[in-house]
Amino acid sequence: MPDQPIPDADETSEFALRLGERLRAVRQAKKPKPWSLERLGRRARVHWTYIGEIERGEVNPSVLVLARIAHALELDLGELMAALPAPPPGKDPDADE
Repeated sequence: MPDQPIPDADETSEFALRLGERLRAVRQAKKPKPWSLERLGRRARVHWTYIGEIERGEVNPSVLVLARIAHALELDLGELMAALPAPPPGKDPDADE
């Protein structure tokens, strides 16, 4: 397996914020009216407070949780993630500083 750069905390936090913004936008765009956190939580089998933490960029959810949320929103995981900018490459742990 090739060595992969390790993202630093700022890059991880920025990506978590963008993910949360995307999730909130999709949830609020549901018709005929925006879905509440509670409704999405019930459909995704994920606690609504955890979804709120994701939307605020406070946590980094697992792929399984993201897949449940995407399915509940009637999207595939790729559609949920497609609109996100790619996180910048991390720092090479072997590079001299």
